[in-house]
Amino acid sequence: MITKTKLVKRIFSSLLTAALAVPMTALTAHATGEAFFYPPKNPVMTDQQFEVSVTFSADSEIGSVQANIAYDDSVIEFVSSDNASGGGGVLTVNGFPDTPSSEVDFSFTFKGLSAGNANISLQSCQIYSPDSELIGSPTAYCVITVGGDKVETKTETETTTTTEKTTTTTTKTAPSNGIPDKGVLTALTVDNGELSPAFAYNVYNYTVNVDNSVTNVEIEGTTASPSDYVWYTGTSECQVGENVRTITVTDVDGNAATYTVTIIRAAGGDEQQTQTVQKKDGSDTSSAVSKNANVMDQYKKMLNTALAIVLIVLVIALVVIIIWIRGKIKGGKKDK
Repeated sequence: MITKTKLVKRIFSSLLTAALAVPMTALTAHATGEAFFYPPKNPVMTDQQFEVSVTFSADSEIGSVQANIAYDDSVIEFVSSDNASGGGGVLTVNGFPDTPSSEVDFSFTFKGLSAGNANISLQSCQIYSPDSELIGSPTAYCVITVGGDKVETKTETETTTTTEKTTTTTTKTAPSNGIPDKGVLTALTVDNGELSPAFAYNVYNYTVNVDNSVTNVEIEGTTASPSDYVWYTGTSECQVGENVRTITVTDVDGNAATYTVTIIRAAGGDEQQTQTVQKKDGSDTSSAVSKNANVMDQYKKMLNTALAIVLIVLVIALVVIIIWIRGKIKGGKKDK
């Protein structure tokens, strides 16, 4: 037979275990989501239709995706998509995987309108689980190059009756300036701040420092060859702290070079926390430590909820113990 003492101990042990498990679950159940654009590998011509696809992925099963896609409608025109509607520079995306999966692909058909570069960016994106819980809100963008009018060329071939076999050998000559003729950037610019170090085609990591008032930084890369494929990741919007952007250049042979630009937006007001480090020579170095307010608020809310549940469980356990002690005291008095 289970005595009252053993019963109370079991109840208290179960409640305490549940209380300790709640905050651990609240702090670890945080899924993430990503998005990547896949534009055409080569520049497109005016009046030419082309396809852009975007892949959404997560570390858990995806139930649905809702997002907006902004594009430069002065350079390209939206034609059709099974998962999007709209026009005039903004598309509304709403779709889901055909089968249970942690990844889903959507395709969009555009047409070139005029020569230039058109940005296509993912905005207000939400990836949901099958239970309608938010997995993540990724951002991404790519650049489409429209090269101009399509020109048809004709090649005349002279036919002879000779049976002699002719072999043609093409020799590639390196440019006199030492820069490869494909697969690299020949220029990299930002519309706010300055690259550090100065740009060079064989330097792949850069830093840009901007003031807190700067909320948007555009980067633009120029490739060595018009046939190079350029893939941008990241978003032009800048949060306080580090914002990582990459430009990957791939030539027609599949050789790739990736340039990374880390944009550091200074903190302002209550967002800034300065640390001072004493050097051996007696000088001070100050560095700004930035915090992402949105992420911190999210974890604070989860932690507060978890602590409230723990407190309620402990109060219930305390009440059970007090009732048991009173019953024990009354039972002792009756025995006397």
